Amino acid sequence: MNKKSGSSSFARRITRRVIFTVFITMTAVAALISFILIKRISNQVNAHHRDVMEITNEEMDIWLSVVEVSALNIEDEVKYNLASPDRVLFALSDEMRLSPYILGAGVGFEPYYFPEKGKWFEPYATRDSTGKIFTKEIGGPAHDYFNLEWYSVPMGIKEGYWTNPYKDEAGAGTMICTYALPLRDLKKNVIGVLGLDLDLDWLKKQLEEDDRLENSRGVSKRRPGDPRFTIFSFILGNNGEYIVHPDESRILTRTYFDFAPKDNDDKEDYLRAGNDMMAGKTGVARLKINDRRSFVFYGPLQSTGWSMGIVVPEITILLPGVMMGLVILAMIAIGILITAAVCQVNVRRAARPLVQLAESAGEVAKGNFDTRLPDIPYHDEIRNLRDSFENMQHSLAGYIDQVMSATAQRAAIERELGVARNIQMALLPKTFPPFPERTDIDIYASLTPAKAVGGDLYDFFIKDEKLLFCIGDVSGKGVPASMVMAGISTQLRSIAHHHSEPDVIVSALNEGFSLRNESMMFSTLFVGMLDLATGELVYCNAGHNPPLLLCDGTKELEVHPNLPIGIDAEWTFDLQRTHLVPGTTILLYTDGLTEAENSSQELFGEERLLEVTAGLGSKGAEEVVSTITGAVHKFVAGAEQSDDLTIMAIKWQNSASNS
Repeated sequence: MNKKSGSSSFARRITRRVIFTVFITMTAVAALISFILIKRISNQVNAHHRDVMEITNEEMDIWLSVVEVSALNIEDEVKYNLASPDRVLFALSDEMRLSPYILGAGVGFEPYYFPEKGKWFEPYATRDSTGKIFTKEIGGPAHDYFNLEWYSVPMGIKEGYWTNPYKDEAGAGTMICTYALPLRDLKKNVIGVLGLDLDLDWLKKQLEEDDRLENSRGVSKRRPGDPRFTIFSFILGNNGEYIVHPDESRILTRTYFDFAPKDNDDKEDYLRAGNDMMAGKTGVARLKINDRRSFVFYGPLQSTGWSMGIVVPEITILLPGVMMGLVILAMIAIGILITAAVCQVNVRRAARPLVQLAESAGEVAKGNFDTRLPDIPYHDEIRNLRDSFENMQHSLAGYIDQVMSATAQRAAIERELGVARNIQMALLPKTFPPFPERTDIDIYASLTPAKAVGGDLYDFFIKDEKLLFCIGDVSGKGVPASMVMAGISTQLRSIAHHHSEPDVIVSALNEGFSLRNESMMFSTLFVGMLDLATGELVYCNAGHNPPLLLCDGTKELEVHPNLPIGIDAEWTFDLQRTHLVPGTTILLYTDGLTEAENSSQELFGEERLLEVTAGLGSKGAEEVVSTITGAVHKFVAGAEQSDDLTIMAIKWQNSASNS
């Protein structure tokens, strides 16, 4: 029973590995083939739809150009029939018969051009739903065409002009767009404006016919009416308003930009494509349209300044290649099943000699190191494995004793380091906010040693309504640095109880540290004293990173570099002064921040720090520290910490305070 189970288990494992290798190889081949197929098919489909868009665009431009040519022809007829108003009406109706695609044609004459007609004279010819042409005069006080776009704009620019779509209540009585052309008499004087009206429904039908043809060729014919597969066209006006769209509720009431996705990345791509269309550019964009990924092919209608687009759902482009890939994967699955059956039989036979050795190894694993190993009659790899296992069996007991002894010693060291860490951290302020009764000062600090203990330090306390604070970085890491740090931290508090001037404190620390510095260590240090009533800051720097001042922006506090303490007992440290603006945050940090490395050994750096702190002037101290810490952790992305990291933020509010 056990033999069968062990042999079968090993056989299954080897079989799985063989199958896995075959699966990985075949999947890689299938993925490569599928990728090439999908890429090639997608490129072909993309090129096809781009060609369709260009052809449709050209067709629309041709229709619009035909209207413009018709306008020139009608202009010639009208100006040769200016002898009487009736002849103008006759010329318009006569030309309408030659232009079946035009819904209406009219002329708005300059005031009193025909005195008998008064100020307004606008003859208009149009056709009804049956195609019958009739004429009328629509100018008058109720229809003051002098102030309408189709009349006023061409009169100002003296050339042809396509209007934005509008509903023509007086003329055609439907939604139209007008090509308006200044009308000149035989002496080339502008005497009015000729307008040819194009029915928006007619324009929409032209696009819908192309859409229906395109959908009939695509995947959508397999699932009629499914919006995921439906291809459709649209036209945008000069301001992004929909002129033509399958959803009639959008036409002239909503703009392209009203339907931007909420997701920032999708929205940015959507708006960029819209701006390109408004700029008259040609292109293709992958956008989220109606909550579905689609490719939008777009280009300008040169005559009008409008832009036309074709929306092709992404699935209609990718599905053929994906289906081909699925077929290939199905064939691979069948091949793997056949391979598994053959491997299972052959591997099970080869695995039988391992059963006894596996049982003996199990006894050894339980701690029975004297267990007798089986004899293997074959001189092969299994026999070599048995002999190697026997040698390992003899040495295993002694090795385990050594490991247990080393583990016990390491555990003792770790306990001692834990105690040292607790002692070190107890020397630092760790209750935040430290002065909850005050509203004029907000402080937060964070210290993360690179090892169990570290050499960074920070401290602060209020004395005589003045905040004394410091930050330092002892050279080296680990236990030696932590001991120096503890000494400096203790001496600093002792000296500060007798002296308040930062330069005096730093000089006293330097003298004491230098005279007893047999280990040749040193420490950078920055000590400052902030007058909480006036905002005056006096400070002394001993080779430490200059603090940053965060207010409306970020700037570096000007400091004299000086030497770190512990190098020269006779060094004279400078005292500096400045005044803070209410609401300013003093950001102090050690070089473990700017020298933090990621896995590529790139430094976090001062430039990246300035970028992170640029907008933190209005934030509280804790948020400033947590934001910077988060940025560092994101940058290093799990890389091993190379140095102690300490950050302290002090925000001065200059509001009511008392203690």
